[in-house]
Amino acid sequence: MTSLQMRGAVLVAVALCAQAAQAEDASKVDFNRDIRHLLADRCYACHGPDEKHREGGVRFDLAESALAKADSGETPIVPGKPDESELIARLISTDEDVRMPPPDSNKKLSAEEIELFRKWIEQGANFQTHWSFVVPEKKEAPSVDFPGWDKTEIDHFLGARLKQEGLQPKTEANKRTLIRRVTFTLTGLPPTPEEVENFLKDDSANAYEKVVDRLLASPHYGEHMARYWLDAARYGDTHGLHLDNYREMWMYRDWVIKAFNDNKPYDVFTTEQLAGDLLPNASWDQQVASGFNRCNVTTNEGGSIAAEVKMRNVNDRVVTTGTIFMGLTMECTRCHDHKYDPLKQKDFYSMYAFFNSIDGGAMDGNSKNHPPFVYSKQAIDEMAELDGKIRQKQEEIKTTLAKIEYQDPGPEVDHPEIKAEEVVWIEDSLPSKASPSGDYNWVGKPEPVFSGEKSSKRTVTGNDQVFFTGSDQPLSVFKGDVLFGYVYLDPKNPPKEIMFQWNDGDWEQRAYWGQDLIPYGTNNQSKHRLGDLPETGKWVRLEVPVEKVKLKEGAKINGWAFTQFDGTVYWDKAGIVTKHGVQPQFKSLTAWSDFVAKHPELIIPENKQVAGILKKPADKRNEQDAQMLRDYFLEFVYTESQETMKKLRADLKSMTDKRESVKKDSPTTLVYKEAAKPVTANILERGEYDHPGEEVTRQVPSFLPPMTEEMPKDRLGLAMWLLDPNHPLTARVAVNRFWQQAFGVGLVKTSEDFGAQGSVPTHPQLLDNLAVEFRESGWDMKALMKRLVMTAAYRQSSDLSPELAKRDPENRLLARGPRFRLDAEMLRDQALAVGGLLVDEIGGPSVKPPQPDGLWKAVGYSGSNTVQFKPDQGHEKIHRRTLYTFIKRTALAPQMSTFDAPDRESCTVRRERTNTPLQALLLLNDPQYVEAAVSMAKRAMDEGGADPLSKIDFLTALAVLNPKNEVQRKELESLYYDSLSYFQQHPEDAGKLIGKDETPAELAAWAIVCNTILNLDEVVTQR
Repeated sequence: MTSLQMRGAVLVAVALCAQAAQAEDASKVDFNRDIRHLLADRCYACHGPDEKHREGGVRFDLAESALAKADSGETPIVPGKPDESELIARLISTDEDVRMPPPDSNKKLSAEEIELFRKWIEQGANFQTHWSFVVPEKKEAPSVDFPGWDKTEIDHFLGARLKQEGLQPKTEANKRTLIRRVTFTLTGLPPTPEEVENFLKDDSANAYEKVVDRLLASPHYGEHMARYWLDAARYGDTHGLHLDNYREMWMYRDWVIKAFNDNKPYDVFTTEQLAGDLLPNASWDQQVASGFNRCNVTTNEGGSIAAEVKMRNVNDRVVTTGTIFMGLTMECTRCHDHKYDPLKQKDFYSMYAFFNSIDGGAMDGNSKNHPPFVYSKQAIDEMAELDGKIRQKQEEIKTTLAKIEYQDPGPEVDHPEIKAEEVVWIEDSLPSKASPSGDYNWVGKPEPVFSGEKSSKRTVTGNDQVFFTGSDQPLSVFKGDVLFGYVYLDPKNPPKEIMFQWNDGDWEQRAYWGQDLIPYGTNNQSKHRLGDLPETGKWVRLEVPVEKVKLKEGAKINGWAFTQFDGTVYWDKAGIVTKHGVQPQFKSLTAWSDFVAKHPELIIPENKQVAGILKKPADKRNEQDAQMLRDYFLEFVYTESQETMKKLRADLKSMTDKRESVKKDSPTTLVYKEAAKPVTANILERGEYDHPGEEVTRQVPSFLPPMTEEMPKDRLGLAMWLLDPNHPLTARVAVNRFWQQAFGVGLVKTSEDFGAQGSVPTHPQLLDNLAVEFRESGWDMKALMKRLVMTAAYRQSSDLSPELAKRDPENRLLARGPRFRLDAEMLRDQALAVGGLLVDEIGGPSVKPPQPDGLWKAVGYSGSNTVQFKPDQGHEKIHRRTLYTFIKRTALAPQMSTFDAPDRESCTVRRERTNTPLQALLLLNDPQYVEAAVSMAKRAMDEGGADPLSKIDFLTALAVLNPKNEVQRKELESLYYDSLSYFQQHPEDAGKLIGKDETPAELAAWAIVCNTILNLDEVVTQR
């Protein structure tokens, strides 16, 4: 026998042995596959890990307990002897006091399941460690003889299981189906007709692989992959509770998109999100990534207890980390030991300790950027540049002062006088650190603007108010001061009343003009009528003496409210005319020193050192004091230097104001920052924040591999532990979710639960191999996705026979290609794409496409800045990918919620898929879907050829339908003619559908055809 023949014989022998082993495995009861989940579901509640609820002294999660005598003296399981095993006796007993599970548990075992237990005990009652808690090891893939299934290891495992089940795979899907399927899988979008045509024409052996590589390189790949991750990370654009105010987090979302597009390795991807802020010299990107830990729901509701809110925040971070990276239901252990998995309550709070030390408060202040946060990279660079210029200008001022040769001319030359000055507090934006409530709706020209570049425009019905509080630059009130603000009343829609209101600790200072309709305050006590409404159609300055509204001298105004009843009002520049802080000019330092010593409250600015020196007697001031007074006098007071110094100060103020404006107007994103000193953690009895028990340190769950000495006891060390080769869960859980994205359901269906209550993997050895290979590949996510979509299993036809539907309704065995309804985002994006409307732009702030009126108001509070939904305007915003749609957690957009998108209030790693009549109604009637259908119809009329059948063929290609389906083709043609006839007879209905057009009936008819196409099963399904 030649060496080649011998080698072939060996390979045949190996294949036969593998097949024999599989046949043997099929007849043998496997504990993890067949028994554990039955014990977990029916028995663990009373006989599991939770010792506080354990009965009879028996644990079925531990072999040593199940094989020993119970409290009753009987032995639950006697290996090899089912008839001597008390477990079997209890399962088959007819005595309700003896039978297990107890009748009142509402748990039952079928005859087949009882037979499984009997067979398992007969075969030796072999217990195994729970499959997901064992470190995965690579196994040699079995052989498979299905044509075309011999090219990938994945197909070998899948094919062997099909063979074992007596099933045959489907043939490969046709090229149109295949390119549509893989384009949706990798980008969430349909292929263009050009992409389909190029693929159809490419007869090369690697034509499909070239399509896959192109899609993986597309920027839309990162957008689509990010969507799944953002579900898990519970990303949203609002806080989620009470006022549910705006939260600025979109830079984290954009970081996730970029990470997928850059193919950031999953281990780095994980580390930077869990602990980016703890990395040495953390970059801006790494800090932004740490926002993963800030995506949780927060609140500032009055009456909330900070300690309780903090506990909820930390709980969420522990549960999210456990779900995403380990597939463990950590939430169960907040109050007690886990009933089904070996997780202790102490494990939960030991993990809690890793997330317990944020450098920031628990209450979110209803602010978009409650600390810690970072500014955008552009803003940071711009502020750094301005800081350099500010330092240069400050140095120039010092140099200029040093060059002044000053001799005191004597006090008799000065006759000081104080004149009031106008201080502008509001112009183009709110004061520093102000916390706004309501939408100011800043607009620019050609709308009316009095000063600066913007005014605040509001059109309302009834009473409406916007206000702010909390400015760190309050207006100080001095006797005789006058408050002012500019208003412009729209002559076509004037209000009935307007009101100013100021906060100096309360809101009891109000002035109004017009009718007395605004229900705030009491006339002549806490509100005062100052006259009729101002003249319409022009800017009018409204002035209010502070004494008129009973503002006392020394009061500090930190907030201002603008209220109107009905109408359209523009509000602009507002502030105070005051003598506070105004300094008269002097020529004599001596005269000035004497003057300010007597009147410090009038003219000393916020300069504590100068104020302190002036309080000292002249003979007690040292040389340094004298120099500081001299420099201050020359810079701010001396008549002869003021022309030069005012210009320098104006330049400096312009720079500092610009820096403040950049700081105020620039976007921010929430990040995690570790407190300087770690905060201790305690086990909370019954999970209650005010019942601390035993103090715990930062530790990982005791049943999993321990942290090594190289791993610091912080979030960075936690990330290192999760990614350690000896960790049994992280890689498995990750590859299972990628599998779920490609095939519709994971190898483990319960992606969120790899514990005893979760489902058993359909192909455990394949899952382990994928996990090990994912780690060994350098955690390469694109490579993994490519492996999945290149398989013969993925490329099969998804045609479903009645027999296969009955045998494997969820397609867990993959005897056909994946087929499932598109997710909410994919449905809308597809409609926009085929309509030629989709905006091809990556990243940026979230947008608000149209939705039904009143949805936000129905769940909102009047003080919330998201209580009023105002759709964005313009193609560039309303037609962006659904990934960028603004997510208000308490009122998810119907386009998303109707198709099972989560509200992002908590971590979601597996969406449900429902099919309801409401979904069809939305697809048929939602304005954006109708708009897409009309736009699609216009494309057909412009590009689809001269006759109706040519246009139908064009639309078929656009939606990637089967061009050979003659029945469908004729039905669509018939629908067109029926619709055309109707709209010709009812032109007003055509106008309602499509608006004015040269050929409204024809366009409306095609819009009906396109609307129908967008509702076809072939279009709403990834098949």
